[in-house]
Amino acid sequence: MLSKFEWSKKLTFAQKHYYPMKKIFYLLIALLGLASCSDGIKKSYTIESIELTAEGPLFDGPNTLQASHSIDLNSIENGLTAEQIESVKLTKATVTTTDSSAFNLVRNFVLQFTSSDAKMQKAGVLNPIPKNSATVELTAAAEAELADNFKQSEMIIILDADLEGEREDNLTYTGNFEFEITYKK
Repeated sequence: MLSKFEWSKKLTFAQKHYYPMKKIFYLLIALLGLASCSDGIKKSYTIESIELTAEGPLFDGPNTLQASHSIDLNSIENGLTAEQIESVKLTKATVTTTDSSAFNLVRNFVLQFTSSDAKMQKAGVLNPIPKNSATVELTAAAEAELADNFKQSEMIIILDADLEGEREDNLTYTGNFEFEITYKK
């Protein structure tokens, strides 16, 4: 049997000199793999004072208020493209009314987002609505992923209001929505 010293003499030139480089190569591959798994850049995006409207007559039960919003990715990051967006989450949603009866005739709200090439996503809810409130904050759905909606040029905001009773006139509320957008450079 060969001793360790004798065995090292039997190694070829390539085995002696390139084996350490092979270890370094694998280490570099592992480090690059870890770097590619890092989190993306996170920024907030806000839709402020958008009017959501349902045209009357409105009936007892769920009625849909809606608005369209054009998405400007350059307002998030100059040169940002839809392909760079990894994740979009709703972080805060508030709805305000100027109606003197406040939200007293509304049982609950369900907030959804959709667009031409994305499926509808339920993103927030408030049930029940506190009486005598002119502004309410909806509970954001943590599992709602809205990236597909933000990859479109325009999205539709849908607020389903479960009304108590009927009314002939239009119904308009103002919405403010905050999102956390994760994207890669």
